[in-house]
Amino acid sequence: MTEEMAVRVAGLYCSYGWQYVLRDIHFEVRPGNIAVLIGSNGVGKSTLLSTLGGALSPTRGEVSVFGNRRRVGVEEESAARGRTMYLPERSFLPGDTMVTDFLGAVSELFEIPRAVAIDRIDSLLKLFTMQGMGTRFIKSLSTGQAKKVSLCAALLADRPLLLLDEPFGGGLDPQGILALRQVLQHRVRERGQTIILTTPVAEIVSELADQLLILRDEHLAENLTRAELLERMPGGQFCQDGINELVFPEARENVRAYLDSQEVH
Repeated sequence: MTEEMAVRVAGLYCSYGWQYVLRDIHFEVRPGNIAVLIGSNGVGKSTLLSTLGGALSPTRGEVSVFGNRRRVGVEEESAARGRTMYLPERSFLPGDTMVTDFLGAVSELFEIPRAVAIDRIDSLLKLFTMQGMGTRFIKSLSTGQAKKVSLCAALLADRPLLLLDEPFGGGLDPQGILALRQVLQHRVRERGQTIILTTPVAEIVSELADQLLILRDEHLAENLTRAELLERMPGGQFCQDGINELVFPEARENVRAYLDSQEVH
């Protein structure tokens, strides 16, 4: 019997007008894994994640979530949406709304019982050291605090598939990064949740990734399990330099060429 994948992508192409951003993307993500999507700026990470989340329609190709194809029919799309939580990198937050009112509205949207929602909101605000800020208007928050509110909203709904675009960026402080990293690991290990996230940070790859997806030049350049990634590391040990060399092979040569051009002859 074939195992049902949390996410299956086949022959995916995405374009903006005549400009293709992604070409012929194929991969699968198993349930209960963390897949990390990495690549240079503008390579299509956000486009791919928003397509997985149903916010964008592919130019062609197929995306399915737990066997339900996206953007094909109302029934399958509804089933896929019901199992997915997607947080874009730049999420809209209503500035004139208080933090707890906003999170309460999110919990209603996802049909979370009121008593459960109150408990979850309180716990999440404490997790991100935001206790006492529930009555603050969102527009009064710092960039990092607003990022934490977005993350609280994403973590409120306990959906089987969690899609996070640059969750460790946007001004998130070290304490918030540590808290988020541990919570994501717990959700996968204890609840079997599937997580796909984007990041440019090699440290996140080594600590979280069960699967590494590298985008380069509109294509999926690498699709590696954690064991396969470890085999590619110098000395068989995870290191930031080794991951950066794998993800950004041209970076060292670009730096060398620049430094050589600065030499005084």
